[in-house]
Amino acid sequence: MDILIKFTTAIGDLVFSAVALLSPIAGLVLMSAVLGFLMLMAWRYTSNQAAIADVRRKIAAHLLATRLFKDSLAVTFRAQRQIIWQAIRLLGHAVRPTLIMLIPFTLVLSQIGLRYESRPAPVGKPIRVTATVKPGVALDGDADKLKLPEGLTCKRQDPCRAEAIRTIDWRITPSHSGDFLLAFGTEPNAVTMPLCAGEGLQRISGIRGGSWFERLLYSAEPGLPASSGYDSITIHYPQRSTLFFGYNIHWLITLLVLSIVFALILKPILKVHV
Repeated sequence: MDILIKFTTAIGDLVFSAVALLSPIAGLVLMSAVLGFLMLMAWRYTSNQAAIADVRRKIAAHLLATRLFKDSLAVTFRAQRQIIWQAIRLLGHAVRPTLIMLIPFTLVLSQIGLRYESRPAPVGKPIRVTATVKPGVALDGDADKLKLPEGLTCKRQDPCRAEAIRTIDWRITPSHSGDFLLAFGTEPNAVTMPLCAGEGLQRISGIRGGSWFERLLYSAEPGLPASSGYDSITIHYPQRSTLFFGYNIHWLITLLVLSIVFALILKPILKVHV
């Protein structure tokens, strides 16, 4: 998992360095166009185009039959039955390309999400940081030790410990913009986690450790060492607002809708049967 995350993050950093001059929404539109094109090409070369075209022709023929012979119930019902059957066949032809595209496009979406899902911690306002410890690890031992670099302060009452769910919480306030490194625990088993503060579009990793699914979608950090007493470390960044024509629409919805629109525009040009 560490190798996969490191590889995809390096590619993501390279791609986003190329669109860094664009505004966040312009970059999202550009990535939607590229993603729509890639989806279309992947579909073209992983699906049975001849079979899909044949199914499309049969559906069109049966739809025409329902209009030409609408006075004949027998013909109409037979045509409708065939339309349903051909639609099922069309869904069957979509299984293979969908499964092939699932993993690579999930990795692509996770890299985009690292930039668009959250925004950096606001300067002068507290942000919650949670460490979840492994079963059997004492919450009031080395696990609740947190070393803050210059520029970060913590509430005097913290940390807050919750024995039932094995979590330790801090409220950390950045005094200025920048990238900071939090150090949890004590040597030799201390672990670090970066914290980003300020404004702008940048890669933000909200979790280190946790399940493989959480790491795949929300993390660009290496896994926690086996010797560490922590199960996961999470920084609760605020959600990013992505304004599109004056409306705050979630980046994933915007990306998927625009990708489909671009794919539909390119479909007849590239002669791809969907």
